[in-house]
Amino acid sequence: MFKKNTLIFLFFILIKINSNAQSSCELNSNWKCAQASAIKDDGVAISNSKYNIQSWKNATVPGTVLTTMLNNKEIPDPFYGMNNEKIPDIYNIGKDYYTYWFVNDFKEAEPTSTEQVYLHFRGINYSCNVFLNGHQLNKTLHKGMFLSQTYNITSFLNKNGNNRLAVIVFPPDVVGNPNGGQGGDGTIAKNVMHQYV
Repeated sequence: MFKKNTLIFLFFILIKINSNAQSSCELNSNWKCAQASAIKDDGVAISNSKYNIQSWKNATVPGTVLTTMLNNKEIPDPFYGMNNEKIPDIYNIGKDYYTYWFVNDFKEAEPTSTEQVYLHFRGINYSCNVFLNGHQLNKTLHKGMFLSQTYNITSFLNKNGNNRLAVIVFPPDVVGNPNGGQGGDGTIAKNVMHQYV
C-alpha cells in the first residue's frame, strides 16, 4: 500500500462553443510548477503572463505533485523496494510541503461574438484556487477529490490570444496518520477522498 497522502491530480480541458460547433483542446503539456511556500506573490500576479516563471520546474499534468517530483528526479521511485519510506509523509512534514502552484501558458484566440470558451477541470485533489490572466475564477475554494468544475472564461481571455492559467493546489484538509492499521488512524476518510491515497 502506498502510504503517502500527497496525491494532487490535475486535468484540464478547454471547450469552445459557438452556434455551429463545439471544439476542445486539452491542457496537458507545457506546465510549470513551484512549491507555494517559496512563492511570495498571489494568483493575480502569478497569472499575469509578465510574471517570471523561468526558474520553475517542469510539471506533469495530468499527474500528481509526487509524479512531478519523480519525473524531476527529486524523489526515488516509490514503487521500488522500500523507496516510499524515503519520501516525506505529509502527516509528518505538513501540508505546506505539498502545496504547489501550477502554471500553463496557452494560446486561445479572442472569441467571436457568438463563441463561448469554458475551462473544464476533470479533477483536482484536494482543493484549489484558479486564476486566469490576473482574475480569480472561483469565488470559493474548489474542494473535493476529483470533483469536476467548469468556468466560463470567455471574458477573461486576452485579446492577443496569449493566456496564463495559474492554479494553487492544496492537499487534503485532514491528512491523517497512515500508520494506524487498516485505513490508518481513520481520519484520512474524513475528507471527500479515498482512504488508500
